[in-house]
Amino acid sequence: MNKKAILLIVIASLSGSVCKAQTQKSMAAKQITIRDKQVEINYFQQGKGDTTLLFLHGWCIDGTYWKNQVDYFSKDYNVYAIDLPGFGKSKAERTNWTIEEYANDVTAFIDIMNLKNVVIIGHSMAGEIMLQIALSNNSKIVGIVGVDNFKLIDVVFTPEQMKQMTDFFPMLQNDFKNTALVYADMMLFHPATSKEVKDRVKTDFANSDSVIGYGTCMNQMQYAYTDAQRLEQLNYKLYLINSDGFPTNETGLKNHCKNSFQVETISATGHYPMIEKPTEFNLILEKVLTSMK
Repeated sequence: MNKKAILLIVIASLSGSVCKAQTQKSMAAKQITIRDKQVEINYFQQGKGDTTLLFLHGWCIDGTYWKNQVDYFSKDYNVYAIDLPGFGKSKAERTNWTIEEYANDVTAFIDIMNLKNVVIIGHSMAGEIMLQIALSNNSKIVGIVGVDNFKLIDVVFTPEQMKQMTDFFPMLQNDFKNTALVYADMMLFHPATSKEVKDRVKTDFANSDSVIGYGTCMNQMQYAYTDAQRLEQLNYKLYLINSDGFPTNETGLKNHCKNSFQVETISATGHYPMIEKPTEFNLILEKVLTSMK
């Protein structure tokens, strides 16, 4: 076979792959109203099973970031991914964007959907939401898995680092869009993170409601100051799937997780391992879920 024929075959195969990616169906969304009709939740559901996986996204993104996981795990589990109120297509008639309110939203969703044997998988900010729910000792929750969170337990910041953080919040409030994009570029990506992932995250940041984005960031940071003390009250084993972009301080987790913890590290990704390395992430999560049984 000559080189030209081989080249044509390669081009044809690539074209077929691109076409398949472009025509791949997106998750079908549904909506439900909860909490005395004050909150509308946009959610995605696939699969059946005795165990429910409930995926919660992080700051200023939405439930579609879990598409690879919804597709993969729906073979064996009842899988849900939701848009948290104020993000994606979920809405709430309130001005209070605390971790506690989000935990109430998720708990109400679990109740109204009559979900059972729930494993909550919470990314980034949703780690605190997951923790708040777990502290209620809800009998419907059977396990919790954090994704790139609880990495800084007992880490002591330098005065310079503290100043950088305190300077960041007024900037975020005054110019949310540009400050959020700078923050993403500086803190959330790995050198190996693809341009596609970077563009997706930054577009979602830029399109977020600035008031809700700022409010959730401030409330999450305030809640995080007490993470160590709350972990001491946790009656679940804490599973974490964390990027090695910033190391996880396992000494801090050992000091405070009374019911043990397990950290699975995924290398060469930024803050979004579920979309940066979905195949590797799914295998790690599958291992974690198996160890829970």
